[in-house]
Amino acid sequence: MSAVSVTGVGRRIVVVSAQAGTVPTVQCGVERARAQIAAALEPIAVRERPVAEAVGATLAITLAAGTPLPRVDTAAMDGYAVAGPGPWWQLHQQVSYAGRGCSVVLAPGEAVRIATGAATPLGTTATLRDEHIVRTTVSGKPVVMRAPGAPVRDDTRRQGEHWSSGTELARAGARVSAALASAALSAESETVTVRGPLRADVVMTGDEIRAVGPLAPGETRDSLGPLLPEFLRCCDIESTGLWHLADSRDLLRSWLALKSHADLVVMVGATGRGAADHLRTLLAELGARIIVERITIRPGGSTLVAHLPDGRILLGLPGNPFAAVAALLAVGPAIVDALTLRTPGATLWGRLSDAGVMAGEATRIVGVQQHPGGVWRSTGPAHTPHLAGLIGCQALAVLPPGTGRGSLVELLPLPR
Repeated sequence: MSAVSVTGVGRRIVVVSAQAGTVPTVQCGVERARAQIAAALEPIAVRERPVAEAVGATLAITLAAGTPLPRVDTAAMDGYAVAGPGPWWQLHQQVSYAGRGCSVVLAPGEAVRIATGAATPLGTTATLRDEHIVRTTVSGKPVVMRAPGAPVRDDTRRQGEHWSSGTELARAGARVSAALASAALSAESETVTVRGPLRADVVMTGDEIRAVGPLAPGETRDSLGPLLPEFLRCCDIESTGLWHLADSRDLLRSWLALKSHADLVVMVGATGRGAADHLRTLLAELGARIIVERITIRPGGSTLVAHLPDGRILLGLPGNPFAAVAALLAVGPAIVDALTLRTPGATLWGRLSDAGVMAGEATRIVGVQQHPGGVWRSTGPAHTPHLAGLIGCQALAVLPPGTGRGSLVELLPLPR
């Protein structure tokens, strides 16, 4: 299988993780790479999706309430719906329950038992919660009155108290979070018009990578592929499945020519400069247009973004697990923002307590933990062949050249 543009979309993304390559090196920093991605990528087509399936997508049109909330006056607490100032001498035997009809019509001096969420009967002037009333008997007849010292308050949720019909709940460009989806359902919106969520075919390349079975000499366990979907979800990219490819230019070419309903392909390996890395030379042969050739980050410098001739977008990540994760979290959200016209979220910042001054031109990416007082501390130099250095980390810190102790740095949240 491969990834191909979804009908009406006209493009897809290929996410590739790399080790080496042969094209000329033109490097750029993280911010410039993000800017180039934003300028070069065109948005995918919009579609209607059920609200529950749209989490992680981006609103294409403003979400407005279709009905007021509440739709009618309702009880905010268990208690009594009452009419008039009280005491209330006439107690109806019927109980008003949420989701059920109630035929009671209250006249002044009357009350009816009511449950939380139930529509208040006609004639109701207030709802009194149980803890604010006293129920007694006078001349053998039950009477409800306000408890001595109880506050004079009305526990009725009025029609439209939270929003009226047509109220704007979220603007186009907003990420569909679980909270936004819940609000949409409360507003009687069964579907939303969105771009995304983006879907990715995940591919691991390399003769030495083994997913199952005992390792032969020179082989290494695939310790990233099965977990990569967790990191993709941090970028609001869904994984459609995982494939393994051997190091072969012809195999890679054939795989890229296959069809798929995914928006993206995440391919780990083949973008570096090693003898077994064929992606960069293959891109040149195919006439692909490079958007980002390399990024001056450590680890993750071989990260690649390109337009394929068939309209797909290719993102190349380094082959080592830590480097692949660092590069993905650094630029993956920029690709999602560009393809879905998402309004970028606020950058998470933290103050680093222990960094030495970063020398050289490359931006370093390190795992960090938050400590008492809100400061962040690195967990030491990153070992790229595995993710053990991320155990206990809450984020990756982006350390530009010149970063030192006490610097405010960008944080890339890690999946928990």
